[in-house]
Amino acid sequence: MPQYMGAYPPFTSDNFPTASSDYDEQVAVLYTTPDIKRRGPPPIMLFPAFKTGYHLFGSDYNLADKSEVAVSNDWDCSNKCHCYPMDLIQFIDAKIAGYQHTHPGHAKIFGFIAVREKIKPLRNYVYRRNIDNCEAVSVKRKTGVARLSLNSPARVISMPCRALIEFELHAISEDKTDGGDDLIIEGCTELCNMTVSVSFIQNQRLYGQRCALDIKYLVLINAMEARVDIEVIRVPAHGINLKLLAKTSGFSNVIRLFRGTVMEVGFSASFAVAVEEYNYLDLYIEGSQRDDLTPAQKMRQNEWWQCSFRSRYHGVEDLVVELGDFAAVSVKISFKSYEKRS
Repeated sequence: MPQYMGAYPPFTSDNFPTASSDYDEQVAVLYTTPDIKRRGPPPIMLFPAFKTGYHLFGSDYNLADKSEVAVSNDWDCSNKCHCYPMDLIQFIDAKIAGYQHTHPGHAKIFGFIAVREKIKPLRNYVYRRNIDNCEAVSVKRKTGVARLSLNSPARVISMPCRALIEFELHAISEDKTDGGDDLIIEGCTELCNMTVSVSFIQNQRLYGQRCALDIKYLVLINAMEARVDIEVIRVPAHGINLKLLAKTSGFSNVIRLFRGTVMEVGFSASFAVAVEEYNYLDLYIEGSQRDDLTPAQKMRQNEWWQCSFRSRYHGVEDLVVELGDFAAVSVKISFKSYEKRS
């Protein structure tokens, strides 16, 4: 039985604890709610978002620089391999919780969640939506929980001992027409791997003034990057619903890489997934007919494919995935490590 069931049911949106990034206020919330760890993921300290001036993590993570981390292609193993494994974070899930969504319809979420490494302290986005590209999410009325659709980081996220997660999320309701937006949570905090020697999964909660942010992630020890590149090379005239999922390193948690409608040949996307050394990346691709087709347009229900790929320091695997006789996807898996011995 989960630790937060039974005598300690999850919080509802009516009794959900809230706190600003003020230290005394957060301590007070923990003091007045002693069973808080039994009613959801263990909480971690929320620090204020960086605006200007001094910040506790300002110099360590160069918070004034809001540039995005870039993918590096400057490694060379042509003569003698100097690669070695990294300790990496793989994000699995992110949800808002305890959000009182009082308007009818879905809540429209926009903003960002980004992670910074100490070695290269630039933003590596795992969620990013602007106000013109809001994500419409269904909010559970009782608990105020809504799942966000994470995107792939630009490259795998290194965490030899710690990393910083920063975020700013806004929500507007579907019936809101005044162009305004509502900040629901913002801030930052450090994530630590506790210098352990084995990989583990972590669920944690950051309490804000209006709701909380629940994050679930893997810390993979001795790992490398698997870059998954896909390109649709055959698709029916009416398009398909395409789903791309992954699992990594023997963990049962599903990583949702992509889910959407593809209307034409040439659609492509790239994803970075962390995989343990001497372990496997499991990839699953499903193509299905669109929900809005007429009976005359409908063909078969769905087709799926799955395969496992053993990790290594470098190397490429190319293959074509046939989704029945109505669609095909080109898949390229590239393994590499960004760490090199001197």
